[in-house]
Amino acid sequence: MTVAVTNDLRRAGFPFRSGRLCLDFVATVAKRGIADREMLTGPAALRTWLHVAGLPAAQDLRDTDLDRVRELREAVHALTRRHVDGVPPDPAVIETINAAAVPGTPPAFLGSDGRTLLPPGQAPLDGILATLARDTIDLFGGPLRHRVRACIGHDCSLFFVDRSRPGTRRWCTMAACGEKASSAAYRKRHPAKQ
Repeated sequence: MTVAVTNDLRRAGFPFRSGRLCLDFVATVAKRGIADREMLTGPAALRTWLHVAGLPAAQDLRDTDLDRVRELREAVHALTRRHVDGVPPDPAVIETINAAAVPGTPPAFLGSDGRTLLPPGQAPLDGILATLARDTIDLFGGPLRHRVRACIGHDCSLFFVDRSRPGTRRWCTMAACGEKASSAAYRKRHPAKQ
């Protein structure tokens, strides 16, 4: 499977609707619990996701590296699922995330204008995984942890950070799942005349 490298997130096929990098990482299993479609099918797909996520390209990426990537992703998913369900985290999951956070992360650079982020170069996979693990730690150890939600869309499995003022958002995005729910509710209230 060849995945085109693009900055257009829709054409790359990956959902980036959570408002947080670590939750977008979890979303690389589409329709989780419904159809469980693996989106990181190989090194090319991982390279594409890293690119559209704004992360550096992984140096010397091999098929065997996907196991490490998926292990971290599943740990972040397990932590998120249990958090949303109000269940204490599994200590083994915490250990996996903390261990992944230890290596140094790739540096970030500003452009000469002082406002532009320069395109990332290459970095070791350990550093990229550390970036994802540290984002997870920052989210669940910070003030936004109480705003992590699961989308209530009937065919959606995404988690998101609710940044709405009242904290009552129910869908990953209004454009994706909210509109479907609103349209379905409208059709139910106003059935077509037969």
